[in-house]
Amino acid sequence: MHAAQLLRTLLPSMIAALMLAGLAGPVHAKDAAKAKPAAAPVELPQPLTPEAIRELVSRLSDQQVRALLIEQLDRGAVKQKVDATMGDMVGAMGEESATMRERAAVILGAVGALPAALRLVVTRLTDERGALHLLEIVGGILAMLLVGWVVETAFRRLVRAPLERVRQGPTSSFSAAAARVVLNVVLEALALALFCAGALGLFFALWQGHAASRVVVLVTLGAVIVYRAVAIASRILLAPREPARRLLPFDDAAARRLHGGVVRFMLIYVIGLGTATAFRALGVQEEVLALLSFVLTLVLLAALLDTTWRAREDIGRLIRGSGERNALIRLLADLWPVLASVYFVAIVVARILELLSGPVMRSNAAIISVLLVIALPIADMILCRALSALTGPPAGGAQQPRLVASYETVLRRAIHIVVLVVGFLVLADVWQLDLFSFAQRSLGGRITSALFGIAVVLLLAYIAWEIVNTTIERRMKAETPQDATTPASRLRTLLPLFRMVMLATIFVMATLSLLAALGVNILPLLAGASVVGVAIGFGSQTLVRDIVTGAFFLVDDAFRLGEYIEVGNTKGRIEKITARALFLRHHRGQLNVLPYGEIRQLKNNSRDWMVMKLEFRLTYDTDLDKVKKILKKIGAEIAADPELGKDLLEPLKSQGVYSTEDSALVVRAKFMAKPDGSIFMIRRVAYDKILKAFKENGIKFAHRQVTVLVPSSTEEAQAALAAAGAAAALAAAQAEGKPGA
Repeated sequence: MHAAQLLRTLLPSMIAALMLAGLAGPVHAKDAAKAKPAAAPVELPQPLTPEAIRELVSRLSDQQVRALLIEQLDRGAVKQKVDATMGDMVGAMGEESATMRERAAVILGAVGALPAALRLVVTRLTDERGALHLLEIVGGILAMLLVGWVVETAFRRLVRAPLERVRQGPTSSFSAAAARVVLNVVLEALALALFCAGALGLFFALWQGHAASRVVVLVTLGAVIVYRAVAIASRILLAPREPARRLLPFDDAAARRLHGGVVRFMLIYVIGLGTATAFRALGVQEEVLALLSFVLTLVLLAALLDTTWRAREDIGRLIRGSGERNALIRLLADLWPVLASVYFVAIVVARILELLSGPVMRSNAAIISVLLVIALPIADMILCRALSALTGPPAGGAQQPRLVASYETVLRRAIHIVVLVVGFLVLADVWQLDLFSFAQRSLGGRITSALFGIAVVLLLAYIAWEIVNTTIERRMKAETPQDATTPASRLRTLLPLFRMVMLATIFVMATLSLLAALGVNILPLLAGASVVGVAIGFGSQTLVRDIVTGAFFLVDDAFRLGEYIEVGNTKGRIEKITARALFLRHHRGQLNVLPYGEIRQLKNNSRDWMVMKLEFRLTYDTDLDKVKKILKKIGAEIAADPELGKDLLEPLKSQGVYSTEDSALVVRAKFMAKPDGSIFMIRRVAYDKILKAFKENGIKFAHRQVTVLVPSSTEEAQAALAAAGAAAALAAAQAEGKPGA
């Protein structure tokens, strides 16, 4: 129920209760306070009906009735205060609207004051000298411009020959093109400065001290210089008539459209601003100046919208780029003219509000923001082009890219981020936004005040990680062998571990820097981290042993990626190395994980060289000289083979008789080769050739056999058979590796 209605309902009952209390006799306040304790707060019954109100009042004391009455009156006062505040706001808005309507009527009424303003301007300029003085002013302005043009033309003719030589020079390198652009800008600036100097020289030579004439002449000269400066800058960037010198990626038609739009906009701007400046200096009333400003704002808006929609397709293609972009980029390319038009209209509305009700925003900041938004992509494009030139192939037609080419992606991202951050800070300064003071006043206090520091830390950490990662990836790619079976270099083995260490280092340093930027004292964290590290070291001795042992193995260069090693009964090719363990891939496919701390003895089969030995069991009647010649010939054939010979370090040769057995001569041969898969291929080819050569030359391999002598008598025959059986059993046992009986 509303508070006023509640008061109207309760007030008669309360008054009746007070009258009854008065009839009963006055009670002193102190006595009442001593007699009764403080009354508890009264809760109104729900729902609040007349019967419930009468029942409530009948059981309340005088003090409780007074407290309830004061509470309800306070609520009514607060309600009236809120209503008054809302009324003040509504009234202020009404007053502001009335002021704006009055101001609009005054500005529109200034249309009738234009003839009087023009007569005032003519009067100030002629100063009772007659209309001929106006012709003198116009003639003086034309003479100034003519003298400036003559001085500028003379300068251009002096520098035409060297400038043409520079323009006709080589354009293949970025440095030559950049030097040409810089020289062109400098010459154009010098030409414009000489034009200004010549015009001002004539002005000071002929000026006779007439203040009004001086204002008109100087304003006109300033407008011409500003217009020409903007036109020169647009011509340098767009080069509508010289596609070879164009800096922005537009075709001829788009360049002409954009250049024409810029020139038209600046022409309208300088004419309007110059006229308003001259009128203000000559004493024209403010209402007329406001009318001129209003008209100029609308005309400039029309020029901006016309240029925007004429160039919508050209700018849209530039936003989309040459490659495939995401849907957001395509949407931005389609909607950019709408967004730009809304922004321009908002600027005009703000300017009109300034004219009608006083300054509410900085319209100049809005214009500067537009120029900055145009300038930032141009600066980003120029920096990226310079980066592309630095990262391209070196001069002289070499095919290998420069070292910095590996970091092109990282540096390009850094350029985008830096340009964006700088543009954001400049925009904040243009709009007079003190981000740091705002952060300190806003919610979060110290946290939000450190946003800039946090952003810098994250940016530096990102760039540092990208540079480190790119460097390691580039080096790993160079160090990785093309053949999967070839062991990697020592650097290639250590680079993944180094990348993990660098990632952890950058992460820890960035985290500590962020905490420091947030105002957190990191010294206790460092001390606590050291204590925790010691505790982990004592509690996880096996883990520490594995890591430390692995570090020493890597320092000693005991193994590398891709090498074939044997550790006890485990063997295989090293497939992966971590901070704690080795991953060995057996030649049959099994993957063995071996902690470093479990390695007691390691056999590396992939270092420097290997000696392969071959054994042959030949009969006793073998011609050993012939065997030696055959092996030597086969060794020469293998060494001459283009595929096998490149991995052979020492050719196959005979080592003579290694040992003798009951029925065979054990002959050995050996060769030395590189420790990779080719050594087994050489062994296979050597065996094939040796078997064929021995067969062709009648060299026989010895077989295990037992010679039995058969005696003439039966008893001797049985004894001989028994002896032969025992000998055969012994020979079989020896062949199986069992001890003899």
